[in-house]
Amino acid sequence: MPRPIMFNDEPILSPTESTENQKRKTKLIALINSGDSILMAGAGCSGGVYPPWPEFVDLLDKYVKRHNPDFNEDTSNFLSFADKAKESLGDDRYYNFIYQQFRPKEEQLFSDIHSILCQLPFKALTTTNYDVMLESALITITRNPDNSLCFEGENKVKIYEFLASLNPNVNTTRRVIHLHGKYDVNNSIILGGKEYSSKYGFTINTPVDSLYDQIQEGHISKEKFQELLVSYGYEWPIRRKLLWTLLAARRIVFFGFSMNDPYFIKMLDFVKEDLSTYEAETHYVVLRITQNNKQRAFDFARRLKNDYGIETVFFEDDEKFDGLEKFVQELGNEILGAQEPITGVAVVKAEQVSPDGDEELTNELFELTKKLD
Repeated sequence: MPRPIMFNDEPILSPTESTENQKRKTKLIALINSGDSILMAGAGCSGGVYPPWPEFVDLLDKYVKRHNPDFNEDTSNFLSFADKAKESLGDDRYYNFIYQQFRPKEEQLFSDIHSILCQLPFKALTTTNYDVMLESALITITRNPDNSLCFEGENKVKIYEFLASLNPNVNTTRRVIHLHGKYDVNNSIILGGKEYSSKYGFTINTPVDSLYDQIQEGHISKEKFQELLVSYGYEWPIRRKLLWTLLAARRIVFFGFSMNDPYFIKMLDFVKEDLSTYEAETHYVVLRITQNNKQRAFDFARRLKNDYGIETVFFEDDEKFDGLEKFVQELGNEILGAQEPITGVAVVKAEQVSPDGDEELTNELFELTKKLD
């Protein structure tokens, strides 16, 4: 068992807590090894290469104020803030900002985390991230550049192929499913409240009355009726259908997720109401725990388990923020065996290859990766 991380000369997890956490980790490893689980990668997986969430929010706020000095919105209410930011910037500047923030970085196409996650025997790979680090890692493993799916503008056959690939003994292209959009596909991006409502087909705050009450009052235009369908959650766009299916019928493993996305939690609520997932053992989430957030983390883990059937495996961390990377490396060693990780750092130009390196392969991989840009 890994030696506990020390913070102010005290271990984060007690011996009993560490033993219980290790038991859950053993079950997680067995689930991944079964080949039946689905990866869902969040922003924490791309930390260190792309801005973490608080920094991204700050960058967006500063960017809007640079173009509109009078802009003054509360960033703590992020869904509304993002809507106002998009309105202030206009579509072109808004999407250009996202593009510039999350486009591939030649100095690091992907990290060890992405490399290991792509090699683990997950049934499918999904993400809420806009970047293509998972795709870049997949290219080096499969040498197939056709490995992204973000719904908008896609042939419906690709979505069918993804769903079919979840069945046993089906051989299809392994793709990364972007649930919240991809940096270079404007209308796929989900960031503000209006985008969430449009793509998910519901709003966070359902009205206290019913749709029937609204209809009874009469004089509702077709446009207003469509708005009400979303407000009361009667619309089912493809993302909502797909996410409900995954949460209800499959077993998900969350990495780099804070589990505080209000629309995502609402989707878990829908599944809970439909299927009574209370205290089940269906999904797993890998969560950061520190000396400072320990009690909150335990309380949150209990809620996830009691309400949604999500079991938590903690990784201990400190102010270095390298706990997730260490956890994934340990997981990779236990599942794949100790081996040199495939790396996405720096080896991107022929002249940078060592005399003993494979120059032809390096150039080929770089050219494939550029197609994602």
